[in-house]
Amino acid sequence: MEIGNFRLHPDTIAEVKERVDLVEIVSDYVVIQKRGRQYTGLCPFHEEKTPSFTVNPTKQLYYCFGCGAGGGAIKFLMEIGKQSFKDVILNLAQRYQIPVKTLGAEEQKEIQKQISLQEQLYEILAVANYFYQHSLQQEEGKFALDYLLNQRGLSKENIEEYKLGYAPSGWNTLYNYLVEIKNYPLLLVEQAGLIKKKSKGDGYIDYFRDRLTIPIQDNQGRIIAFGARSLDGSEPKYLNSPETDLFSKSKTLFGINYAQSEIIKQDKVIVVEGYFDAIALQLAGIKNVVAVLGTALTEKHIKQLSRYTQSKEIIVNFDADKAGVKATERAIKEVESLVYAGQIKLKILTIPEGKDADEFLKSDENSINKYQELISKAPLWLDWQIEQLIEGYNLTKSDDYEIVFSALSRLLNKISNQATRDVYLSSCAEILSSKRSNLIGLNSEEFKRIYQSLHQSLKQFNNGFNRKKYYKSLGKSFQNQQTSEAEFLLLLVYIHCPSYREQILDLLEEKDLVFSLAHHRFLWQKIHEVPVSQVMEKNTNYLLLTLQETIIDNSEFNQLLIPLFHIQENRQPILSDPSHYIQAAIASLETINLEKYKQYCQQKYSEFSQENNYEKMDFYQQEIINAINELERLKSLRKD
Repeated sequence: MEIGNFRLHPDTIAEVKERVDLVEIVSDYVVIQKRGRQYTGLCPFHEEKTPSFTVNPTKQLYYCFGCGAGGGAIKFLMEIGKQSFKDVILNLAQRYQIPVKTLGAEEQKEIQKQISLQEQLYEILAVANYFYQHSLQQEEGKFALDYLLNQRGLSKENIEEYKLGYAPSGWNTLYNYLVEIKNYPLLLVEQAGLIKKKSKGDGYIDYFRDRLTIPIQDNQGRIIAFGARSLDGSEPKYLNSPETDLFSKSKTLFGINYAQSEIIKQDKVIVVEGYFDAIALQLAGIKNVVAVLGTALTEKHIKQLSRYTQSKEIIVNFDADKAGVKATERAIKEVESLVYAGQIKLKILTIPEGKDADEFLKSDENSINKYQELISKAPLWLDWQIEQLIEGYNLTKSDDYEIVFSALSRLLNKISNQATRDVYLSSCAEILSSKRSNLIGLNSEEFKRIYQSLHQSLKQFNNGFNRKKYYKSLGKSFQNQQTSEAEFLLLLVYIHCPSYREQILDLLEEKDLVFSLAHHRFLWQKIHEVPVSQVMEKNTNYLLLTLQETIIDNSEFNQLLIPLFHIQENRQPILSDPSHYIQAAIASLETINLEKYKQYCQQKYSEFSQENNYEKMDFYQQEIINAINELERLKSLRKD
């Protein structure tokens, strides 16, 4: 949301910070799973196969052990979306329905006007849908209504529940209704994706004409777009609204507003290809179903769905014909990194005879029970993928065997979870041996030979570039002496100088800084486990004594933390005038983060320069310049 120049009122910022939930925010972008008191997932800021990204719901902080990224909800959104602080606050205010206050009456008026834009788009889309619903009941919509009642087998109540309608065949029927009669602004109607400019000449025409309309709703039940089906055989058979401020196909799932409560209840979700597949299943009582909108199942879809399930179980039910299999494979390709890392439990449901879900439910009286059985027996994606790799090959023939063996080796190498890899190593060896010999079993010589061959091939893969090891070493390089010294100084002052504790807390929050070294992070966590009321009521040594008792029982970190409690002579000046050292330490930590970001921008600039992507090159070049200027400013604040 682009906003003009104005200053947000501190009350608005404070309320946003109080209301925002880091787990909820991160879940929009990362598939996270509960591990004890924290959540873990694959870091969105660098490429990795094994989860090293953690979210602490108590502290409302995230941290990646691989690349060192860390902070709170606001910083996360600033980094992930490359947004300004102000834009993030405004978007969060809208998300949590917090009134936005600015520091001037005119500014307040302008920002409310900007924020109300989306509400106007929601209203226009809702009115358009009433128009489509009304048209369905008129003579002009009779053919569409007959199609729904007779061919799709829907009742009038079903049609009303899903708010189905009909877009009349005229070139500008909806345009006249919304713009000429209802007096909605022309540009807003265009922004809603309901009309478009004529390809020749002036004026506008309706985006949907002579089509059955299916409203697409967000998880709150607000209409954000439409799907539309032709009834006269014209192509495309299905047409979706264009991308708008409210609607993106790669992020939107049809039926989520009807399915979300059941997904939570059953702790699993079924994803189908078409609107009417989702509608048919939901009406049959299988309500935890959503549909993609003419696109592959994307990582954004997966991350959205994972918010509703603790198990992260997602069952893909695309058509079983060649096109459906390809669509399934495309879907897997989009999210395979999450599957290989064990972040989601992806299953594949295949309906016999190439039927789609709607056809299958109409095939016989017991189809619902049969579909439920297919759900319960749906194989994990890896098992399905192995079946696809083997299908059509005769493994008694050497050429076919080598092709399948190589394909399975590549598949096994991609599995980053060691326990999962071990299971599938045995499984693949058993499958290959059973196809080549009648002497099957885990003790057969054929099985042992193939198992060893697969195991050896994985070793050869791993002798190549080890990305995990690379990122681990990269993370260590970031945790250098400068980081250690700065974090040490802040903890030293915090423990021994109670009057400066609030200043340190405020600066860390303002700059969205976290302790990156494991022993410092451990101590900071222990500091916050001591009740504030007890610290304030006791003498100034209470925190010091409590922490010392804590680390005595922690043999892993006690030697590293002892210097914080036993002050050496050369550290005494720090405690006599802490302000300068606090400022220098904070500036050092900011510098380290900024240097990492500058390196990232330089890397991206280099990548886009090879593609001659000048728009991206300009962006990262400006980011590099900004970083250099900021580094110069921080240099004067640091303790050299």
